Amino acid sequence: MAEYYALQAAFCFSVAHIFVRRGLVYSNALTGSLISLGTSATGFWILAVLLAPLGLLKNSATGYFAAAGLFAPAIGQTLGYIGMERIGVARASAIVNTSPIFSSMFAVLLLGELWLAQNILGTCLVIAGIAVLSSARASVATDWRRKDIVFPLLGAVAFGISTLLRKRGLVEVPDPLLAAAVTVGSAFFFFLLIVGFRSGQSALKFERRGTAWLFAAALVNMGAILSFFSALNLGKVVRVEPLVACNPLLTILWSALFFRGLEQLTPRDIFGAVIIITGTVLVVTAK
Repeated sequence: MAEYYALQAAFCFSVAHIFVRRGLVYSNALTGSLISLGTSATGFWILAVLLAPLGLLKNSATGYFAAAGLFAPAIGQTLGYIGMERIGVARASAIVNTSPIFSSMFAVLLLGELWLAQNILGTCLVIAGIAVLSSARASVATDWRRKDIVFPLLGAVAFGISTLLRKRGLVEVPDPLLAAAVTVGSAFFFFLLIVGFRSGQSALKFERRGTAWLFAAALVNMGAILSFFSALNLGKVVRVEPLVACNPLLTILWSALFFRGLEQLTPRDIFGAVIIITGTVLVVTAK
């Protein structure tokens, strides 16, 4: 069942990425994150009040979910959206989904797990995949700078940290809906602080067409987040993460079908994404 929820999360994330990219044509990354987190936080807390055992909030382990929300979605999602805005949805989503690499690295450093040959090979493949993406020529429809890859890459680190914190919290508070509500709620709070730091409302850009796409992305993203928490609650990180990390392949497919006038994908882009995903799977499935 964990595998089913993980694949469902991958599908929802890929669809949300497409909607976000459409919305960013008329808006910007901060606005996209505000709509996504605001909608998700409101929706999850309404569902939690109606369906979740709120007594579990007294458990101190819910603090793990609050901390996880700071790293992702707050920081990680915002950096991911900035990456989509600057280097394109297919490239950015592939790089953000190297987060299992960082989850494994942190597990080695903090949990005493072994760093096997398969881990090393996977890491090398991920680095090679990022190099392929960064060396690709900018397309006619989407010019981008190599240094902007730092945004989705840092987003991947944030998501990696967040995954470890989420799993740790679910060990003591095994309720995916409540976990999602606390995580996204704290993420929305921290994000409001980020917006205030970046010139407040003047940094936001609301436009009717863009807002509609971003709101649709937020609804789909809710399904992705809840599916991800459900998968983590039922299975191990090393089983769940590789399946969720496959969503760039779906994103590339949707991009090829719907972004012909907005993004021009090249064989190099696809090759780089496949290398990254292959390396990620090798790292998180090493035993």
